[in-house]
Amino acid sequence: MSAAESEEESLYAAAIEVRHDCPVGNLSRKMPDLRIVQWCVDRRDLFQVTGPEGQVEAFREDIVAKFGGRQVYSTPDGMVLVTEACRCAPLGGRGMGATIRAAGAWDIPPIVYREGWESWRVIAWNERSMREMFGEIRKLGELRLVSLRPIENLAMEKMMLMPASDIFAGLTEKQSTSVLLGLRHGYYSLPSETNIDRLSEGAGLSASTFSEHLRKAEARILRNLRPYLEAYALRAPGEVAVEEVRSADGGRGRSRDTASVVGS
Repeated sequence: MSAAESEEESLYAAAIEVRHDCPVGNLSRKMPDLRIVQWCVDRRDLFQVTGPEGQVEAFREDIVAKFGGRQVYSTPDGMVLVTEACRCAPLGGRGMGATIRAAGAWDIPPIVYREGWESWRVIAWNERSMREMFGEIRKLGELRLVSLRPIENLAMEKMMLMPASDIFAGLTEKQSTSVLLGLRHGYYSLPSETNIDRLSEGAGLSASTFSEHLRKAEARILRNLRPYLEAYALRAPGEVAVEEVRSADGGRGRSRDTASVVGS
């Protein structure tokens, strides 16, 4: 196989930072203390915004006025906002997404904005496509190349690009709601900002019922993630880790209560 043929069968990954004329990037320049995380979902944009309260509110007002949308919920240091339409590109101009796709590459969401700079992760079939894409991006604005590398373990890299449907498969509505409540109210913060009693009261459930929903959801998500974790944890493969745990507890298994929750 020639070097050119070998390159065509390789994937390349790049991390880049871009600053150009675009609606969200321009807002990021005006509000440099914000950290803006953007996902494009079914022709809409979902933003997770954190930073000073005044700048967060100014961002919300500007986005809603220009593109429509509503605040989904607030957090102690920001908010989550969904727009009525996707507006990634300047009016009448070409955006980053179109430029990346025209080069035969694709991006891995989310996009992160800080001080007017957009951070993108991009994958292409070969380095040549990456270089061509860099040239086109420089026509739009400034480009900073953070990293460029071939993907050496293609099978594992493909596996790590996991769809959300794989992660959350099997979760019931009650289980997903329990996890979201915990996340929104700081249950998983260190130190925790709430407890099971307060969460269950807010959900209108007994503490034992809410706790069961939460533990089942956590167990389901971890089981769904196990293949990815096994592939990623090269230093301590799963079976070795299991043997270490068994040795540490003298061969005892989980308690009956824990096993029943995880297995249900």
